[in-house]
Formats: sequence, structure tokens, C-alpha cells
Amino acid sequence: MKDSTYKNNLITLSSILLLVLGWALAAKRAGKEIILPSPLVTFKQLLSLLTSANFWQHLSATLLRGLAGFGLSYLMGLMIGLFSGLNRHFKTFFQPWLTAIRSTPSMALILLALIWFKSNAVTLFVTFLVVFPIVTQNVSEGLQQVDPRLKELARLYQVSTTRVLREMYLPAILPYLATGAAAGLGLTWKVMIAAEVLANPPTGIGTQMDTARIFLQTAEVFAWTIVVITISLFFDRLLYSLLRRQLFYWE
Repeated sequence: MKDSTYKNNLITLSSILLLVLGWALAAKRAGKEIILPSPLVTFKQLLSLLTSANFWQHLSATLLRGLAGFGLSYLMGLMIGLFSGLNRHFKTFFQPWLTAIRSTPSMALILLALIWFKSNAVTLFVTFLVVFPIVTQNVSEGLQQVDPRLKELARLYQVSTTRVLREMYLPAILPYLATGAAAGLGLTWKVMIAAEVLANPPTGIGTQMDTARIFLQTAEVFAWTIVVITISLFFDRLLYSLLRRQLFYWE
């Protein structure tokens, strides 16, 4: 097991080094930092950002918006998904709404939100609508996997609703909840940054990236991009760790 982990880590490191090497060669070929800064210039700019006075303010603003939007969409998705999975009439009624939300381009949602809301609310609105259908669909599909015979037995023996939800439905939807959380978190940061770039709230990573673009500070755009990638990887690993330790399972 340890050998396998060591080998995987070595492969991952080799992949990252190859990526950086390719980046360095491409930057040298471009010959202009304004088009493609080198890894060294970018990491120097990243270090400058990390030591700047306002870095943590912009980072925390984006994190709070992202987690708030994701948390709200996850809770609502869980609730609507349960209703859809347990009541086929509700599922049929709500399906056109879900399809419409899922099919609407993220950019269209951002533009509409810019018309309707203030800058800080734009990011929450867009994140919610992008993540919500994913969670709802996953929960609904998970409930469909429950054996109909178990449902019938629970009905015949008049098993309490609480026990049915806890011992029959919850184990069925847990893998789907995990899948929804992983997919939703990945989309959250992408959509959040795009919304911040267009909405330009007073603080936020997207706002800083857009400001850097305006002043043609390409290295800073790359540096902030690395910050966003790091955030996404951190939450992916955190979710993976929680799942491995079975913290999502009820006692």
C-alpha cells in the first residue's frame, strides 16, 4: 500500500514538473510576459500577492460567497431531490423547471443577475442555480435505486418514516450525495470567479483578476488563477478525506 502511494505521488510530481516545463518553454517561445509570463515570474507575483495587505480580504470574500452559495444550493437540492425521489408526481411537475435551469448557460445567468441584483448577490444567485440542479438530480436518482421490495416490506410492517429514511433511503443516496458535492464544488469556484469578474464586487478574487487584466498584468492573472486552483484542490481533498473517514454516515 505504501509503495503504491509513493508511486502515485511520484507520477503526480512528474506530471506537474512536465506541465511547468511545457509552460516555461511556451513562455520562452512567446517572448513577451504580457502574453505569457514564465513560471518564475508568475510565482514571484504569487509570492507578492501572498504577502500583500489585501490578499486575505479578497480570498476570504470569495471563499465566503462560494461556500454560502454552495451550502444553500446543496440544502435546497437535497430537499427538492428527496421530494422528487419519493413522489413521482412532484418529480414530473418539477422536471421542466430543473431542465430549464440546467440548460441555461452560466453566462446568461450572470448577465441576468447583473440586471436584477447588486454585485454581491450576483455571485450567490449564479452559484446557487448552477449547483442546485446537480444535487437535486443526484439525490433523486439515488432514491430510485432503492429496491421496491424493501419499500413494500417497510409499508407492510409499518416501519416509522424516520427509520425508513435513516436505514433505507440514506444509505442509497450517500454515494450520490458525494458525487453531487464533488461536482458542485468543482463548478462553484469556476462560476464564482466568472461572476465576480463581471459583477466586480468591492472585494473578491475575480475583481482582482479583472483589474489585473485591465492593466495588462498577465502574471497577476496567472497568480490569482493558481490561488483558485489551490482552493479547488483543497476542498476536493477535504471532501475526499471526509468520505474516507465516513463522517457523512449517521451513527
